[in-house]
Amino acid sequence: DRTRYMQSSKTFVMVDRPFWKDKDPHTGCDVMSMTLTDRLTRGTYLFDNGPERPAVMCLTYSWMSDALKMLPLPLNQRVRLALDALKKIYPGVDIAAHIIGDPITVSWESDPNFLGAFKGALPGHYRYNHRMYGHFMQHKLPAQERGIFLAGDDISWTPAWVEGAVQTGLNAVWGVMHHLGGRCHAENPGPGDEYPQYGPVALGD
Repeated sequence: DRTRYMQSSKTFVMVDRPFWKDKDPHTGCDVMSMTLTDRLTRGTYLFDNGPERPAVMCLTYSWMSDALKMLPLPLNQRVRLALDALKKIYPGVDIAAHIIGDPITVSWESDPNFLGAFKGALPGHYRYNHRMYGHFMQHKLPAQERGIFLAGDDISWTPAWVEGAVQTGLNAVWGVMHHLGGRCHAENPGPGDEYPQYGPVALGD
């Protein structure tokens, strides 16, 4: 209940080809690139699967209050606003002319199956995060509280990234193994074996 999840919004369009790799005749550089801006789009990301093949643009990737600006807008208006913002940055690039198919958008906070897009800790959450991340170290817990193991990026120190999910997954595997009486080879210690030395710093109460 104390975990704070961040709002986030993305809008995608498919394009006929990775046109952003076309060269600007004046600069010799690509006509467009991955773009971070203080405009409405915030982040624009480009994905291709080779020249002259259909590609994908994440027109806008925004968080928190920027994502909330998108929340009440229908899909087509999100696309139009994003294209208008990008036109101011790239006035010589006609993005709309390359769009094929129907756009896709997502606002995680509007989905009843999500609490938001990903965890974003607030000041004072360190001790709470420390307890969640280290929950696989159960030897000090009462016996009736052992045997359930948590994993996922939202209990890691790198929320929203697969590294956090993988790391806590490995921690949970070690916890299950240890709970069932297993152990790692001495020359190949697991995360729980090294936790006292390499685990996150525990703050006092």
